[in-house]
Amino acid sequence: MDVIKKDPTMDITYLGAPKYRISITSEDFKSAEKSLKPIIEAIQTNIEKKKGSFKFTREDSKKTREN
Repeated sequence: MDVIKKDPTMDITYLGAPKYRISITSEDFKSAEKSLKPIIEAIQTNIEKKKGSFKFTREDSKKTREN
């Protein structure tokens, strides 16, 4: 989980029990996916070790437009 703490392009937000949001900022989708995959795997492994349940759901990107 140290990877999460050291990555300034990643943010984890507590939404309320039992939900969290992981946000990644990247130049392109491919590099964001490359960063996300090991994080999701580490989180899932740690939760399942403690007999918890894990489900990952992808949200649509919420890009803002500047005029």
